[in-house]
Amino acid sequence: MPPELNADHTHLADNGKARLSLDELAGIQPGMARLMVEISDRMWKAYHAGRARNRPLARYELSEATKIMKTSAVVRPKYAESMQRFIDEEMASLRGVVESEDWARFDAAFEAVVKATNRYHEEFEKGFLVWKVPEEPPRDLDLTPRP
Repeated sequence: MPPELNADHTHLADNGKARLSLDELAGIQPGMARLMVEISDRMWKAYHAGRARNRPLARYELSEATKIMKTSAVVRPKYAESMQRFIDEEMASLRGVVESEDWARFDAAFEAVVKATNRYHEEFEKGFLVWKVPEEPPRDLDLTPRP
């Protein structure tokens, strides 16, 4: 055990059903595979919201996807620099298109995000993960813009 850790000092979290140590809590945190599913779902919804010209919903889904991306950088520090670059470049560009409601540029901006996503998969030796936007819009949301 590293000297900075004190074996006699343990913190337990109690959720009313179980008492878990910090190490146990850390062990059940989602990794990249689980977080990427959540990001994918948010991006799919953002895409179809943008196609429907529903700015508030597209903005919300992009914001939520970005929050999950930031979480992924915490749980997998080796991706932190690349993830921040992706957020600062591709995601920022897409957010700008949505904010300005420049729907004529939306498809191209989203395609740039998809290409960058798959380029990063290649960079991190996960080229077998080729993400694409599902053609069907999500069934769990009404994408109709509200007045």
